[in-house]
Amino acid sequence: MQHIIVARCGKGAARHVRTLIQIIIVALIAAGGYFGWQNRTDLPVVGELFAPPAKQQRRGGFATPVDAVVLESGVLTDSIRVVGTARSNQSVTVTGEIAARIAEMRIEEGALVQRGDVLVRFANAEIAANLEGARSSVKLAKQVFGRAEATRRKGLTTEARTEELAQAVATAEAEVRQLEARIGKFTLRAPFDGRLGLKQASVGALVQPGDPIVTLDDISVIKLDFDVPETALGALHPGQTVLARSSAYPDSPIEGVVSTIDTRVDPDTRSVTVRAEIDNSEGLLRPGMFLTVELVYGRTENALLAPEESVLVVDGGAFVFAIEDGKAVRSPVKLGRRRPGKVEILEGLSAGQTVVTAGVQKVRPGAEVKIRNAPGTGS
Repeated sequence: MQHIIVARCGKGAARHVRTLIQIIIVALIAAGGYFGWQNRTDLPVVGELFAPPAKQQRRGGFATPVDAVVLESGVLTDSIRVVGTARSNQSVTVTGEIAARIAEMRIEEGALVQRGDVLVRFANAEIAANLEGARSSVKLAKQVFGRAEATRRKGLTTEARTEELAQAVATAEAEVRQLEARIGKFTLRAPFDGRLGLKQASVGALVQPGDPIVTLDDISVIKLDFDVPETALGALHPGQTVLARSSAYPDSPIEGVVSTIDTRVDPDTRSVTVRAEIDNSEGLLRPGMFLTVELVYGRTENALLAPEESVLVVDGGAFVFAIEDGKAVRSPVKLGRRRPGKVEILEGLSAGQTVVTAGVQKVRPGAEVKIRNAPGTGS
């Protein structure tokens, strides 16, 4: 019985000894690892992998590979891209003022006409006859008045009679003018130079006042209307250049000039309508076309642009890594306007400097860097 108890106690003690030894070994390994980590930079070979860039440089370590670009100054423009509508310089639908039948049409669809050209003549036989009779009445009234004036000077006709005959002449002449004005409505003429559209009536048709006969458009100049946000209102003025593009001619931008800025801002859209004029002597544009409009309202010469990926923002401040003598130099910068993939540098850098674009996160101030690309320009 005693041997059994001793044997059991011996086995338990052995297990405790083994456990204690294992704990000691683990503790020694942990202590060694901690010591090695704390002094990793002083260890041979391995220390070079963990040393800070500046220390690596002092020990002749490898330079950090980066991509870089050389900054150049250029022109920076502020522009707005919107959609506009093309309108005729002048446009009218030719209609009659009287109810009459069309006797003659001098309309060739799509033809150019000049101001004053006859387009339509209405049947006017009756009014023409009345006008001829009125002119004859004027001639007769003048003859009677002439004879009365001659006899009045001889004292054979009274003053009242000659005045009565003079009034008859004036009345006859007024009737002629009235008939001439009326007969003028039987002839429709082009009110301005332009191009005719499609005919909407034919010879022999009886048209009423206001019935459309043909359209006439002056498209030598196209008026382009588009809306601009009110935030850009202060930068707008007549004479600014616009570039318009049509889906019909996507590769041919057309230049125009701002002619008018509306006096009111739309309270619903908070935008103002701007009108530009485009020379359309080639006849490429048509009224009603939708055009993509780019309006340049600001221009900065010698602006310095840097790639967005080269700029780091920390605690509200921005900086880049410039490369000087093969080393990275942390350069605080003041940022300006942004463009797709670019940002304007107002202060902190100058044209000709080289800045890091890729590998920025691995670079530390004063570290040696190696440019792995052929630096282009960042403007």
